[in-house]
Amino acid sequence: MHPSGVCLLDQKFGELELDSTLVAGFFSAIREFARMISKGKGEARIVEMGEFYITYASGDFIVVAAVVDKEDNRLQVLQALDKVITRFSDLYQETLKEWDGKLVFFSFTPELNQLLNNGFVGEADEPSPKLKRGLPRLMVKLGQINQFEYNVAKQCDGKRTPKEIAENVGLPLDDVEVLLYKLNKLDLIE
Repeated sequence: MHPSGVCLLDQKFGELELDSTLVAGFFSAIREFARMISKGKGEARIVEMGEFYITYASGDFIVVAAVVDKEDNRLQVLQALDKVITRFSDLYQETLKEWDGKLVFFSFTPELNQLLNNGFVGEADEPSPKLKRGLPRLMVKLGQINQFEYNVAKQCDGKRTPKEIAENVGLPLDDVEVLLYKLNKLDLIE
């Protein structure tokens, strides 16, 4: 979807029937609400909806959302959504920069299917995140990461799953997965 809330592309992988226009408007409202209550400093990444999670990631020109089962690995899904954003933006950046609100056809479905493993992304074995290099405490003092992120990052030894890390640091798994996502975006873990 475009950050304005207009659905640009819709791909269905399961049996769940959703109105893409309604979903795009819903996310637009959630994003604005998150920005408003965080004073522009935060954004929700995972929204719990009954037996599903709605997971989304944002780029400069698009927002990509996925409805996933609660058993799916949300960190893997978020990472895949980032790949979708990067590839889609690479292909259509000029079109999106000048976009006037008129719907155009984006030929992206085959690549989308590949990047999202035909709807099975997040169903693979849970990864064990690993720090790419040493993590100086100075990063916390400089405000690059907060203490929770530091504590989670120090647990990333390539052996512990996100669930084990959550238990060790005493945070809910959802929170740890969002922190791992941020640490991955900062290129601190693999």
